[in-house]
Amino acid sequence: MLPAKRAKIEMTEESRNLVALQTELQVMQAEVEPIEVKKKNYNQSNEPVSYRPTYRAVLAKRGYLVRRTLGSGSYSKVKLTYCFGKDQEKAAVKIVDRIKAPKDFQTKFLPRELDIWPKLNHPHIITMLDYFDDGRRVYMILEYAEHGDVLRYIQKSGALNDALSKCWSKQLCDAVRYLHDHNITHRDLKLENLLLDSDYTIKLCDFGFVKDECIKDFSKTYCGSKSYAAPEILKGEPYDPKKSDMWAIGVVLYIFITGKMPYDESKGNAGVLDEQRKLDFPWHKYKRVTDDSKALVLWLFQNDFRNRPDIHIVMNCHWLKTALKIENIQHLAIEGEKHGKLRKRDHEKINEKRTASEGANSELS
Repeated sequence: MLPAKRAKIEMTEESRNLVALQTELQVMQAEVEPIEVKKKNYNQSNEPVSYRPTYRAVLAKRGYLVRRTLGSGSYSKVKLTYCFGKDQEKAAVKIVDRIKAPKDFQTKFLPRELDIWPKLNHPHIITMLDYFDDGRRVYMILEYAEHGDVLRYIQKSGALNDALSKCWSKQLCDAVRYLHDHNITHRDLKLENLLLDSDYTIKLCDFGFVKDECIKDFSKTYCGSKSYAAPEILKGEPYDPKKSDMWAIGVVLYIFITGKMPYDESKGNAGVLDEQRKLDFPWHKYKRVTDDSKALVLWLFQNDFRNRPDIHIVMNCHWLKTALKIENIQHLAIEGEKHGKLRKRDHEKINEKRTASEGANSELS
């Protein structure tokens, strides 16, 4: 009797991709870069060149395969990585270059970020899974949010409808409530630091300016983005960091419901302070803004921080409480993207017609 033939094993496309990625990971582990040495004598051109592992090699040896850049700054960058031998399939890695980073950042802000962020545990805060230092760079392994930041979402989709505004505002406020209850302030709340996960859920990130034990005294470090800064910060006065967080939430909410920035940063501190005093917003242009959301924005924009509501008062306001009735955030967000694409297409058609009409008029003249 002839022996039974061995069943032909066909490798699926997914399996082939996995093998290819594992091979790439092994190759990446050997990647090196030359070490730059300041030459004392320019005639010594035959000095041997020393090499060190690249940041990609350092991460590959720990099971992280770098794929692409998610964001970058003057001395840090965030990379998307595939994970091998980990609980998660993908991770974002924030890499801080110690050579480029200012000394005060490395001695004051970075240690605080690495001390506080890993301890945070909240559904609307990005989790820091791990961090390590190779001497040249600091690596923060972070939960990956696949739909990017809210700034890009609003740039594509425009102002949010009332239902989505409520949901995302409530999620942001819940994250801030968690921080403030632990006497921690973020001090850099802005759309770029609000990420969206696979379900379009808000995830607060980037704790580079975080401060703990904030009940002891006022802050004197003026950090964060000027567009989101409270009046007391722009004036250079010692400030209550919790109340400055609340002002920034007001800016975020204003952008949610209007799709526009409330203050013109190009006018400088004096110009922005004047706008913050007047609060003369063109509400008549924003047809979908409700009275409740408008009232909350103006409440958060109290010039005197002592009159500004704290996070618990805001969480109990009627407008945010009604967000509990909204369940399918993912559906709302996807619909918002679709409407944004349609609006963009309509604008392009209008511009094309206008251009064609102008061309015809010029020919007639």
